[in-house]
Amino acid sequence: MTATIAGSLVVGGAPASAAAAPDGLTQETAAASCWEVKQNDPTAPDGVYWLVTPRLVAPQQFYCDQTTGGGGWVLIGRGREGWKEGYNGVGTPEQVRDTPAGTAAFAPAQLSSKTIDGLLDGGRVDALQEGVRVRRALDTAGSAWQEVRFSFANRDRWVWTMGGGHVLTSFSFKNPGERSKTTGSGGTSAVFGVDTGTKRVRFEEGDLPYRFRNGWSFGAQVSGNEDPSSYLWAPAGTRGKARPFAQVFLQPKLMTRDLDYGTIGSQGAPAITQSAIPNSNAMTTTWGVAGLANGLSGEANTEVASFGEAGGNVFVGGNFATVQQSEAGAGQVAQPYLAAFALGTGAWVSSFRPVLNGQVKAIAGLPDGRVAIGGQFSTVNGVPQAAIAFLDPATGQLSGPQVVAEHRAAGAVPYVRDFDVQGDYLYVAGSFTHLRAASSTVSASAWDGGRIDLTTGRPDTAWNANLNGTSMSVDASAAGDRAYFAGYFTMQGAITTTSAAALQTTAGAAGVTPHWTPTFSRPMYDAAGNPTGWVYQNAVTETGGRLWLGGSQHSLFSYDRTDFRLISGNVTLKGGDFQTIAQNADSTLIAAGCHCGDWVYEDAYTNPETPTTASEIDDMSLIGVWDAVTGRHVYEFAPDLQAREGHGAWASFFDSTGVLWAGGDITRSVRAGGSRQWSGGFVRFAPRDSVAPAVPTGLTVTPAGGATTLTWNRISDSSSVTYEVLRGNRVIASTTAASYTAPASSEAATYYVRARDAAGNRSATTAGVAA
Repeated sequence: MTATIAGSLVVGGAPASAAAAPDGLTQETAAASCWEVKQNDPTAPDGVYWLVTPRLVAPQQFYCDQTTGGGGWVLIGRGREGWKEGYNGVGTPEQVRDTPAGTAAFAPAQLSSKTIDGLLDGGRVDALQEGVRVRRALDTAGSAWQEVRFSFANRDRWVWTMGGGHVLTSFSFKNPGERSKTTGSGGTSAVFGVDTGTKRVRFEEGDLPYRFRNGWSFGAQVSGNEDPSSYLWAPAGTRGKARPFAQVFLQPKLMTRDLDYGTIGSQGAPAITQSAIPNSNAMTTTWGVAGLANGLSGEANTEVASFGEAGGNVFVGGNFATVQQSEAGAGQVAQPYLAAFALGTGAWVSSFRPVLNGQVKAIAGLPDGRVAIGGQFSTVNGVPQAAIAFLDPATGQLSGPQVVAEHRAAGAVPYVRDFDVQGDYLYVAGSFTHLRAASSTVSASAWDGGRIDLTTGRPDTAWNANLNGTSMSVDASAAGDRAYFAGYFTMQGAITTTSAAALQTTAGAAGVTPHWTPTFSRPMYDAAGNPTGWVYQNAVTETGGRLWLGGSQHSLFSYDRTDFRLISGNVTLKGGDFQTIAQNADSTLIAAGCHCGDWVYEDAYTNPETPTTASEIDDMSLIGVWDAVTGRHVYEFAPDLQAREGHGAWASFFDSTGVLWAGGDITRSVRAGGSRQWSGGFVRFAPRDSVAPAVPTGLTVTPAGGATTLTWNRISDSSSVTYEVLRGNRVIASTTAASYTAPASSEAATYYVRARDAAGNRSATTAGVAA
């Protein structure tokens, strides 16, 4: 008999079946942890078991060590050299569980932090009774093994950023034949132990001889070799710090009876979608840029320095010499300093061919459809045009009224570094003293900052930023009342304004009250008490009530718009200065780039000391994303990038489709599936799929012959979805078919079905059907 449940019936949180205790042998009998499997069956052997928690949502298979220390250990990673510190782990869950040991397991595979947090059901990592367990090979043959344990002092969620230096409370080592453990306290996840031999862990990349390959290394007295079958790896010519084959386990002691799966009403559960942050996997490279057009290297001469959009294309500016389709130069065309690429496909737009004689550092699409460019050029298409030009976005020809920048100091050359369009004005940042309409001898004083009236095409003679040094970035508030500058200046008029200024947009450009006095992560002070040294700032933007400032000594800080009170701090270590900030269309996210390739410390405000008070330490690879409302780092966005000389990201931009562009001296990125690709100068990240699949229809539930058969109608995009079958309030199975046969329940049961897409979005469920 089948029946659709009446709308008034609510299914409670208690298990719907009186089945035997969870044994982890099938999806339907998935356990909450390896520990629960072992408690319910003390004879359970090592192997692969089905586990599920409310945070995991659906049953998944994991490898359980049911022997060591009473069993109950779940394997979360294994490998020799080349461990990664990113949120998304390495490889696949299948590689972790199906190849837990042996030489075939030497290439690291690590579960994602999201999956590991699911295994903990969101519980704190520092609350694990046995801490983190690392099993390491002690010899090249893999015949002797060491047991390492360590516990975090303050770790809420799981992270792989061991090299970042999370503070530990305790640790222990036990080698074969030893009657007791060697214990200790203190240290960090990067380095801890009691000697320079086997009883030390150094989680570090090492320098060039070690090829920057992370591992759970021993101390300086333990060497290895490069033999493919050696359980201790170290490059030829090195001594010590061998990377052993290692396995990492956790022992969450979760029991199904203690977990809360919530309740589902008779009409079913709502859809579950992920947020539309940028995908960590880069989009496929179709075209890129290469070469250094002016022959100069260094961070002021990176291949890409700016992005802008107009007419359905994204314009890329910088110091590149060519556009091409591959690292080897396929389709290579000389197109120095400025090129256009199509939205969506990223294909080079061959009809846009401007000719410039210097770098492009600033680009902005204008309300009238033209594109503004700024930089270090002095001619455009053979016509004198200093530092600023307005172009036709289709042809690259000069279009409409033109303005030029001037620098009247002896021997100085005008240099435009950034633009921002707000209302009827184009705000300009850089190194110059005047802005002049090309058709006029009348100029506007604009000391390192000014604006152009887009309704007249002329510089605003009544508005002068009046800074005493180069401005690197400008952002005019969406409220229309302020313009912010960041750079290398110390004065705004007669007022001390170190590296950042907030100016009124009314005539005269007076400073905003109260005065903005930024905080710096590593300042020095002159005799008058003014900050000096590492205080320059490279990027500024306002999002709602929060003002973001990024720059020297690895700092990205945010301030309250009303009173300029410091309200959040981020410092990158190891790494370098923040160099670019961009916000998305609805101002919910900011993307900030830097020459940083290791970690970002949240709630940190000083450098160079490792900030032991940081609330979080996450992976950072040249660019990151932050929640513009809360100020928190969005750690799920964790790309894997490489740069030619490590100068990193000097440009970031969200286009009108939500794609994030990041540019600098970038050369490599990782796309879906872990495939590494060439990315010439810039890389694109599409927003994650955040749309739930359609709801399956036509669910029928038929008990017969000691089983219960469910059938439903496939949804239209069935080729890319998996169906989840829920009994009561929890998922008991996943299948790509449109039917499922479950063991019969000894009690009344209510079933639901929903669709899950490849991105992890889940549809609403069907209404409940009782059997």
